[in-house]
Amino acid sequence: MNKKKLGILIIFLIIIPKLATSQSVDSKVDSLYQVKGNKPGFSIAVFKGDKIILEKQYGIANLDYNVPVTNETLFDIGSIAKQFTASAILLLESQGKLSLKEPAYKYIDKLPRYKKGDPTIEQLLNQTSGIPEVDPYFYLADLSFNDLLTQPRVRNIILNLKELNFTPGEYFEYTNANYILLSNIIEKVSDKSFVEYLQESIFSPLKMENTIIKNRTYDIIKNRAIGYIEDEEAYYKMDLPATIYNGDGQILTTPKDMFKWHQGMRNATIGTPYLWKKMQTKANLNDGTIIDYGLGVEFETRNGFSAMGFDGMIMGGFVSKYLYFPELDIAFFTTQNTFEEDFEDRFFQLVDLYIPSEKENDTNQEQENTIIELPNDVLKKYEGNYIFLGNEYEDIKTGIIKLKNKKLVLTTADGEEIGKLKPLDNQKFLMDGIIMEFDVQANNKQYQFYANENEKPWLFKELEPYEHTELELKELEGIYLNKSLQVAKEIKFENGALQFYYGKGAYSVEIDALSKDLFNIPNYPIQFLRNKSGKIVSMKIMGLEFEKI
Repeated sequence: MNKKKLGILIIFLIIIPKLATSQSVDSKVDSLYQVKGNKPGFSIAVFKGDKIILEKQYGIANLDYNVPVTNETLFDIGSIAKQFTASAILLLESQGKLSLKEPAYKYIDKLPRYKKGDPTIEQLLNQTSGIPEVDPYFYLADLSFNDLLTQPRVRNIILNLKELNFTPGEYFEYTNANYILLSNIIEKVSDKSFVEYLQESIFSPLKMENTIIKNRTYDIIKNRAIGYIEDEEAYYKMDLPATIYNGDGQILTTPKDMFKWHQGMRNATIGTPYLWKKMQTKANLNDGTIIDYGLGVEFETRNGFSAMGFDGMIMGGFVSKYLYFPELDIAFFTTQNTFEEDFEDRFFQLVDLYIPSEKENDTNQEQENTIIELPNDVLKKYEGNYIFLGNEYEDIKTGIIKLKNKKLVLTTADGEEIGKLKPLDNQKFLMDGIIMEFDVQANNKQYQFYANENEKPWLFKELEPYEHTELELKELEGIYLNKSLQVAKEIKFENGALQFYYGKGAYSVEIDALSKDLFNIPNYPIQFLRNKSGKIVSMKIMGLEFEKI
């Protein structure tokens, strides 16, 4: 530790007990979280060493009955639950019942032997497996978050996704599917249900008496908060009682129980110090790149101090965050029963009340990229219509690259400018701080767009627009069946357009043409496949193939 940081730390340790209990800090916390009227609320806590130095509640847990949030109110903490799943796997490894280096298929019946490689248990834990996210496939399977989503039903969808998004360990990609599968490994190895194993191995030893795993729709859960979403200053219920699959979430708890969990990790109350160190160590990609993710733990920095923890945001109307600063031995936990994407602004204002700021070292800033000049005949090679077919987080995107005034410009199909491409070399361009890497070989023009560090780049391929005749569109009509999921989709030509029917024909959306055999519906690209005779035999939607019957 450098002298400057040591000095700040000493001052911090001296003032923190007084600061945390002072009227000024209390009033500032109240101003951040105070709720007026019959509105959803918050339950927050700050842990310092072996004490809870702040715990407060605000607002309403159940708007129907105007039930206030108390220190006994149970909140759904979303993906923070992944820490418990990860620790359960590590406990089993410490008992010699599995190894993180083993392939996951050894413990998951019917897990595909993927062409790109077999993910290990460790790669499921650190989110580098390449297994696609499962959530976007619910609607394709005629399911929604209001339907009964059980472990067998959700696992079956994951097992029918036969292709990985990338070679295991090549990139980081956060998915719930990884942790849903890990819960099955826990059950297979322990010979107990997921709920039983976590209760016996984690919750009971740590005396987390007010922590519950939601795994049945009909259970009465005492002191449970209801989740909400706000729209135009009105609140609506978003609770999802039928979401009862395991591993990625579905844990309800209180700040006091989160403190017991925090102490359990901090003091190795269960397991060993080595186990928790392993959990809280940053993972590596295949090329040695270190990522800001461990085993169920995310890493970030605030005010010059390193921290680790997890966020939990769910469609059921809950948002939570747990963050621990080991160097200062202080942790923060907040949870709320209304969905709010910018919740971190308030969370870090709370953190800033307790942690002194320290300026970041400017020497770590990246050097500016060197822009070069390329002749027009070279730049013209990159012109074209491009399409990104989307993934589980991003919709389909199209764009046109054209040479204007000796500059490459990316525009929308309507001509609205997105940005200018500045050449770094003959293949790489810079646009608004983002690197675009091209491959302009004949019949294979494409570029990769690096949106997030260490994650798989978005691949944009050149698009050949095609004007379909009515006869060609009618050729696509029919019923398409995915045998594994036993889900059928019908396509009809009605009122001059193709319609894609969901919900066993209950409703439809219009299909838009992108190219000859490439179409899209909201959120999904549809690729129609032909046999050697040119006859349509199937369609593929995000890796799921539906055979024409």
